[in-house]
Amino acid sequence: MREDELQRFRAEVVAKRNLPTIPPVLASILAILSSDTAGARQLVEVIEKDQSLTAKLLKLANAAFFGQPRRVATIPRAILLLGFTTVRNLALGVKVWDTLGGRIEKERLAALWDHAVVVGSCARGLGGGLRACDPDEAFTAGLLHDIGRLVMAGKFGPLYWETVDAATLDDPDWEREQATFGVDHADVGAWVLEAWNLPAIIVESVRLHHRGTARGGLPRVLAVTVALLRHTDLATATVADTAAPLFAATEVDGLTAATWCGLVERLRDSGALQGLGEAWR
Repeated sequence: MREDELQRFRAEVVAKRNLPTIPPVLASILAILSSDTAGARQLVEVIEKDQSLTAKLLKLANAAFFGQPRRVATIPRAILLLGFTTVRNLALGVKVWDTLGGRIEKERLAALWDHAVVVGSCARGLGGGLRACDPDEAFTAGLLHDIGRLVMAGKFGPLYWETVDAATLDDPDWEREQATFGVDHADVGAWVLEAWNLPAIIVESVRLHHRGTARGGLPRVLAVTVALLRHTDLATATVADTAAPLFAATEVDGLTAATWCGLVERLRDSGALQGLGEAWR
């Protein structure tokens, strides 16, 4: 796109003219997110108005990832066991994906969600294990980090998928997006989240998740997680030698190859990643 076209695209996203209409339930969740006084009762009332959201949240709450020994059968019970913040953030993630994913074919959407789940789960474990950021915020940022792909795919159609499908480790998709469209999914995702008034730390983390310049805290945890997953075999919980420079750069943070592989192995063995992926579908 030319510079004027790019600026017009950004203005459309920021003004929400290039996005699906925000459903009332998502608007209510966003209001609860920004409120200092909203509590569990308001959250239950919002979620239970949406049968699809309720069903998906209960599936997520019962996934192995959260390790609940007893079946979670109601939203109040989910809040009691998982906590207000966790359930609120799960509801936010699910409704954002539902809202923006309507124009994306089912197989593409499922693959993107599975990746978001992996990133969110690993970022949560990494952020908490290193005491680098709030684990719930890390999980939320991971779930939302690629929503810019949904917006770009909706705008550019088949050309978008042709562009990213040709990516390689040496020619990554975000650089191909920049070359073809003049913007990448990280920036577009940040535009959306900023327009919807999500916390600034989430917006910044999404914007920087492919940039090695991300500062400490959540932005750095998310960027490191996304980068390491490109070199990681989830099936075997092993990381390729090509990740060595990343570990050298993060040694000061206390992150080693053994720490990372141990985290991935625990998530793999618990069945957490598969369970979270299937719960949304």
